[in-house]
Amino acid sequence: MKKTATIFFFSSVSGLAFAQSSVTLYGLVDAGVTYTNNVQSGSSHGANVQFVSGSAQGDRWGMKGTEDIGGQQHVDFVLENGFQLSNGALGQGGLEFGRQAYVGLSGPWGALTLGRQYDFIGDQMPAYAVASNTPAGLLAWSLPAYAAGGYALDNRVWGDQTNNAVKYMTPTFAGFSAGAMFGFGNTPGSVATNSTSSFIVNYANGPFMASLAYYGQHNVAGGGNSQEFAGGAAYVIGQARLFGLVTDVRLSGGNRPRATTAETGVTYRLTPAFQFGGGLQFQKRNNNLASANQLTLTADYSLSKRTDVYAVAALAHDHAFGAQVQAALGDPSSSDVQSGVRVGIRHRF
Repeated sequence: MKKTATIFFFSSVSGLAFAQSSVTLYGLVDAGVTYTNNVQSGSSHGANVQFVSGSAQGDRWGMKGTEDIGGQQHVDFVLENGFQLSNGALGQGGLEFGRQAYVGLSGPWGALTLGRQYDFIGDQMPAYAVASNTPAGLLAWSLPAYAAGGYALDNRVWGDQTNNAVKYMTPTFAGFSAGAMFGFGNTPGSVATNSTSSFIVNYANGPFMASLAYYGQHNVAGGGNSQEFAGGAAYVIGQARLFGLVTDVRLSGGNRPRATTAETGVTYRLTPAFQFGGGLQFQKRNNNLASANQLTLTADYSLSKRTDVYAVAALAHDHAFGAQVQAALGDPSSSDVQSGVRVGIRHRF
């Protein structure tokens, strides 16, 4: 259960003086066992059975708060820490609040936030991805994140953070909303160096929703600049949800690498507690690199409103690299094919 503390401030000096604040503690832990075949490790290879935490969703705990300052205006903040349940290690390179750390204002005019936060592709495009519509998580993020290719063309949908970011989101008008973000590079003598920018347009009407987004970064680690375009849509029919996503990532440096990734999937709620789903992913690369594809199937059973158990099976085929079915905590295959199976439990608090 979320723990909420509510504090009331009263000032006898101002006759108006009444404001309400709340702070909520929240989190998520995920643990399970993952089997992966054809794992290449140094000069040897074989199947790997391992305990993996944070696979369906990253382990986290955080605090979020809001203060009503009158006139339908609010001050909001989020501090969110990422960690590994398996060994207690901090995530995001050991940052204390590496997942999110921001403060801002919101009201009828929209929301303005400042700090370390997700760009719009990492924030809103997961609504159309196989990995986040199902409990597949890391077992469906590898291809979109370009894991087998060294993450150089990561499409950010699995949630990459932007530092020094100022982000604005409009309210919704006739189903439409839009947002803009700028991440300062904090480089003396140049505003553009190491800076980032992101934009999004959303539309939602009844069972249908769709988004178009852009992300750009100057002076990426691989050289040159990075650009990404993303578009996704979803439609609900009864107990089924159909969704699809296309992203295109390109770098301006070197041989100008580019990867276009398309995925589509469906979830179906058979009973209030049981849902199954699946999806197909396909990636095309330039520079004479062959394509890759993956099939993912999942089953998810809710033990309560906050706890579920799940099973995931995935099969990847990569014609350019050693296939890698699991992102982040996985290893590439000794061949162009790799499969993975996971059974896990996830709890939200």
